[in-house]
Amino acid sequence: MPMHEVADDRARRRDLTCAATGLFAGGGLGTLTAAFVPIGGLVLLAVGAVLGGVASMAVATRISVDDWDPRANGRTYVGTRCPDDDVTNPS
Repeated sequence: MPMHEVADDRARRRDLTCAATGLFAGGGLGTLTAAFVPIGGLVLLAVGAVLGGVASMAVATRISVDDWDPRANGRTYVGTRCPDDDVTNPS
């Protein structure tokens, strides 16, 4: 065990990743829409990015930190207490 425990930043990384993904996806959809609709391309890009960011943050709150990035299990299953040992086959 290390002497200094690293702060748990999994929730912050989840929020940043979801926000960035939503902004880029929304911006992409806004750009695609602007290609077909002749009204204000940059406005549609900005609106798409904002809506994508808001939607992704709403999704991020529903994803638990452990589902997003599970902690590594500190127990190794090597040796005599391995859960995969077959008790019917003594070797």
